[in-house]
Amino acid sequence: MLTFYEAAIIGAVQGIAEWLPISSEGMTTLVMINVFDKTLSEALPMSIWLHTGTLLSAVIYFREDIKEILDNIPQYIRNLLSRRENTHAVINFLTVSTLITGIIGLPLILFAASLTEFSGKVATALIGVLLIFTGMLQKAASGREIRKSVPSFTDSLVTGIAQGFAALPGVSRSGITVSSLLLRNFNASEAIKLSFLMSIPAVLAADIGIAAMGMLTLDMNAILATFFAFVFGLFTIDAFIRIAQRFDFAKFCIGIGVLSMAAYFI
Repeated sequence: MLTFYEAAIIGAVQGIAEWLPISSEGMTTLVMINVFDKTLSEALPMSIWLHTGTLLSAVIYFREDIKEILDNIPQYIRNLLSRRENTHAVINFLTVSTLITGIIGLPLILFAASLTEFSGKVATALIGVLLIFTGMLQKAASGREIRKSVPSFTDSLVTGIAQGFAALPGVSRSGITVSSLLLRNFNASEAIKLSFLMSIPAVLAADIGIAAMGMLTLDMNAILATFFAFVFGLFTIDAFIRIAQRFDFAKFCIGIGVLSMAAYFI
């Protein structure tokens, strides 16, 4: 499906865009449709698969948080089996949000991938609409009062639903989940950390899903694209997370969205 050159380009785009609230899935899909002349049904599964590379980057970056979660899982399971109250709020958050993401995200992936009749222009315009939506949500989340640092069951539901809709290319996964957490009155650094932690099980589930349904054929260049996403992601995650905490990307999302919609009429 991809040449070596195409694999290197979209891997780099994924590795950089994943840490910014601008929809890496939307960016890689736009590149594959408008630059490499792929269809939406070809581009979408590859865009989802590319998250595997940045997932590995996130695992390395958040390794201490992940180690703590893994160390607490045995006690968490014992508490569940004995029906005792679980005090591991982050594990509760990740479990519930991942289940909700799967329930909402899987049908949306199947729906989007089935739109084989959509031309590149129509797909680009639709991605533009979703990018504008992402930017508007970020605008709504800015300037909220900050009070929380521990996620509740309701927070899990809200962000799980939000992450499920990120299956649509153009809806920034990090943008919509961080914005949802900010709207739930989390501080920015905690919102970013929770957003990327919840991406790990979601991406693994999405990879298993698209592989089981035969939506993606892996070849050497697809694996190389993932490798490039991992390398670029690993070297950019720290800097771009710091930028994302300080910079307002809402205008950028809206601007790219408007340009994508305008391309429909050109």
